[in-house]
Amino acid sequence: MNGLLPCYEKCFFCGPATGGLALELAYEDGQAVCDFTADQRFQGYDGMLHGGIVTGVLDEVMWWTLFMQTRQVAATWKIEVEFRRPVTCGKPYRASAQFIQSAHGSYSLTARIEDSEKRPCAKGTGTFRRTRGFTLEDVVKLLDFRGVSHELRALFRGPQSP
Repeated sequence: MNGLLPCYEKCFFCGPATGGLALELAYEDGQAVCDFTADQRFQGYDGMLHGGIVTGVLDEVMWWTLFMQTRQVAATWKIEVEFRRPVTCGKPYRASAQFIQSAHGSYSLTARIEDSEKRPCAKGTGTFRRTRGFTLEDVVKLLDFRGVSHELRALFRGPQSP
């Protein structure tokens, strides 16, 4: 099942009205992906996207890949990033993630950001753990489903879902 994913309205990375990146994430062939071009206001060193923002983009695609694969609400426990090439503001990139494994309530994923020539610019590995006291219904209340297909919306349905 492929298509546009909802966004968390208050998220710096995917929220459309937070002043952040406003990433539009999609689910394609078992992984969350997003194409993006970062504005100069997110630079660290002159013209380059700040490393914390790069890390956050990788975290975002890993979280959504994890959620779509498992339907579990989890939080980042550990993330490690390798910066291969600068991610330059004003140029197009694609971020994607892959689910690796789950064991004892922990999940392992990898992610990457590639330039328009498909060269790796950043790679990340992440470990996520299930959250307690925070349910699917809690998450769904905060999601914006505009543009999301009925088929994908159905994956989020619970007692209090839209």
